[in-house]
Amino acid sequence: MATGWLRGVVKEVSSGDSVVVVSSGCSSHEQIPPNCQALRQEKRLILSGIMAPRLGRRDGSTNEEPGAWSSRENLRRALVGQGVVFRVDDVIKGKNLEFGTVFDSQNNNAALLQVSAGLARAKDGKSDLAHQLKQAEEAARNKGLGIWTFGENSSGKERKQNPRRKVLGVGDGDGCVTAQSLVDRSKLRNRMRYGCVVESVGNPHVLRVLVKPTDSEKQKREFVQATVFLCGVACPLVQRRQQEGQETQGTEAFGVRSKVFVENLVLSRDCEVCFEELDKFGNVYASVYTPQGESVAELLLREGLAKVLDWSGRMLPSLASSKQRQAEKAAKARKANLWHDYVPSAGVSEDAGGEMKCIVTEVVSGDTVVLLSLKDRSERRVHLSSLRAPRMPTRGNNNQGEPWAEEAKEVLRQKIVGKEVTARIEYERKVPLGGGGQQGGGDQQQQQQMRTLSFASISYEERQGGSPKTVNVSEVLLSRGLATCQNHRSGDVRAENFEEMVEAEARAVKNKKGIHGGKKPSSGGRMNDLSVNSSAQKSKQFLPFLQRSDRVNAIVDYVLSGHRYKLLVPKQAIALTFALSDVRCPGRNEPYSDEALKYARVHCMQRDVEIEVESIDKMGTFTGKLRLLHGNNKRIDIAEQLLSQGLATIHGYNVSSGSPLTLAQSRAKDARINLWKDYQEPDAQAEAEAESSSGNGAQHQKEEVKIRCVCVVSGGLFYAQKADDEADALLKEVAGLGLSESSAGDSARYQNGEVVLCKYKGDGQVYRARVERYDDKAKTYEVFYVDFGNRDVVTAKELSPIEGNLQLKSSKPLAFACQLAGVKVPKLEEDFGYEAASELQGLIGRGQVLDATVESRSSEVVQGRRPETVARVALTDPETHEAIALELVKQGLARVERNKRSVLHQSDAYAALKEEEEKARKDHLNIWEYGDIGSDDEEDGRPSAWGSR
Repeated sequence: MATGWLRGVVKEVSSGDSVVVVSSGCSSHEQIPPNCQALRQEKRLILSGIMAPRLGRRDGSTNEEPGAWSSRENLRRALVGQGVVFRVDDVIKGKNLEFGTVFDSQNNNAALLQVSAGLARAKDGKSDLAHQLKQAEEAARNKGLGIWTFGENSSGKERKQNPRRKVLGVGDGDGCVTAQSLVDRSKLRNRMRYGCVVESVGNPHVLRVLVKPTDSEKQKREFVQATVFLCGVACPLVQRRQQEGQETQGTEAFGVRSKVFVENLVLSRDCEVCFEELDKFGNVYASVYTPQGESVAELLLREGLAKVLDWSGRMLPSLASSKQRQAEKAAKARKANLWHDYVPSAGVSEDAGGEMKCIVTEVVSGDTVVLLSLKDRSERRVHLSSLRAPRMPTRGNNNQGEPWAEEAKEVLRQKIVGKEVTARIEYERKVPLGGGGQQGGGDQQQQQQMRTLSFASISYEERQGGSPKTVNVSEVLLSRGLATCQNHRSGDVRAENFEEMVEAEARAVKNKKGIHGGKKPSSGGRMNDLSVNSSAQKSKQFLPFLQRSDRVNAIVDYVLSGHRYKLLVPKQAIALTFALSDVRCPGRNEPYSDEALKYARVHCMQRDVEIEVESIDKMGTFTGKLRLLHGNNKRIDIAEQLLSQGLATIHGYNVSSGSPLTLAQSRAKDARINLWKDYQEPDAQAEAEAESSSGNGAQHQKEEVKIRCVCVVSGGLFYAQKADDEADALLKEVAGLGLSESSAGDSARYQNGEVVLCKYKGDGQVYRARVERYDDKAKTYEVFYVDFGNRDVVTAKELSPIEGNLQLKSSKPLAFACQLAGVKVPKLEEDFGYEAASELQGLIGRGQVLDATVESRSSEVVQGRRPETVARVALTDPETHEAIALELVKQGLARVERNKRSVLHQSDAYAALKEEEEKARKDHLNIWEYGDIGSDDEEDGRPSAWGSR
């Protein structure tokens, strides 16, 4: 049935007289709804009035007529993708055939164009169009055009015929080519592209192509028809196989839109194909390029109508694969089509996207570093994103590292250690702790055995030609062949510069650098490690060489403490333990030991240094001077820096009063920092008077006070308050306060040393407390209750600043440390230490007021790490007038101090203490259970030798 004139777009040309036209309203993929289940409206028209040569069938059941291919090609190039005006002239209902007239965009009749080119015959008819077609056919016959080339011309001479076109399939039978041969053709010619025509589109990523013969093969006229899968992508399906026992599944969302997009790009068009690889089922994976030379897979990804398929993407060269990932990333950013509801992966870190300025304090391996944040001075171990460097020797691999591991670490050390870098945390991964958990341990146990790794992209600035240039450390390692890119899964988060990393790796592979060269690195020789099981005898063998060299270049391999280091000396091929001479940092568990260690790590770890070896100690540790090598041949004495920061003291008698070390220590004293925080300049006159009084045998001045015990630390140590009206008024004022609501959850507002209000868990009341330390990992504070002497660990919700009452905030703490004078009581960790503390708690811990005589004061560490003033007191019960120390001695929980300079030693109470001590000793009570203890020589309290930890 005839229709009026319609407009459409030619989608496909199947033969020299047959076209497929789609409606203009659904010609673009953007006009297709996302959840469309039906294909777009189209009509297959046979051009009225002409008959073109028939093409041969794919199965070879019919032969191809001469000129059929040329006829189809002429009509295809003229109409495919063009807007046309057409009408249906006649319909044969039984065979579902429609005949019509088609005019192109220049208003040319398509049938007349075919006949005029000699590529179709005119049918007999009486219409004006039939008359025009007959005239055009006669003119083409006389000129010998198209199909008339193979017949007789007007002079009656027979023209030579070209060989017929032969279409080969893909398979193992006769008249076929193997799939492997197609792949080999592209590989042998460096991924050569072959001209082709896309015959049909099944699913959007499955195409049937007709490969044309190359210029050298044109005489054979052999074409290859193959079904290929687009390499590296997966599109939503339009056609899905029906499995047995299951209902037919519909088209996936965006499936029709994706197919229309591909059809508009390549269907019935001159394209190019490059055969990449075969999968395990023998399917051919290829890259198809549009007439403009663009990759169909990349265009699909950029439009958001496909997703990257990693396993087939690995068939592509690294550069092509990286372009596909970049295209997908752009679609995700726009949330186009398939990515309309895209949200970042759950593996992305909370810190992702934010840049941090850091100092690299340690290079653990070629892909792992330790960063020190310049904002909060916290250290964090991170791994380089999407990178894998050779593994370093560890216990897990029997100390057998992979080749090029040391070289990768050394390049990273030379490039960034000690430098300011910009780090961007990109994602996190949870991995089993220690390589895997136990079987059958339950969900909770498995969760405890997991650890979270942070992955970051790290870059630094490097000056080239006077102008700064940002350099990514991952690209440096990859370009030198010292690392490889990670093989991510399709849904994994990647490094932001992953494409550049892939290109850098491709260059290293091409140039056969590093791990891609097939050669093992040249070994640097065996290192003689003097730091392991070292002895003075073994170290003495190398001492003359190091002393004669005067200044020796070395690398700090590890920081043992503020003044002790493990050094690598490449020239001598030795590793040794080195200690700074003339200075000593606090030892383990001493105040400011952690600060000294951290300062040395930040400024010395893995740095190039210069040492001057002076001698060795009895443990085989080398001693001398250590200087950091800075830019422009500048050398920095680390001992002088530690002294100036108040993290070390001069130790020895060889330092003159005007030396740089003495001046540095003087600056720290003047600034009252770290070790010198509570330092007070001695008064020369007071010292002289004290010395004179002591020489004349004058009696020490005593202070009589009323106190009450508030916290027992051990059997001889406790905290007390003065029992006066001032203390009672301050406690009453604090009791009337409460926590402010604005303080909840703000973990960054309280600094170390700040006095705040804190809720005590025991009674729920609010007391004054001093912040001692903040645990960033646990998000908790360690606090010291300044009025009661006890310590606790609390969260930010239990703290509140003291607002609007500066006097209360700055008031002196009520609690002060006290020690029983004249007796020595076991510590808590010693035998009978707990019993002594319990007894003291029963004697003085009921809150009653006691009479105290303060004999002397000294600075000691009672709890925590801060030294504080400790008062040596003699306690007396005001009701019984008995000494508290006497009761402890009587029960065998303390012994009399044998210090003849003590005031108690010169009093009448000393005789009573000695008498009770003798009774307890004879009765073998508690500490005297096994007889005599202690020594007549009391400890002098001096610190241990400088090298001990």
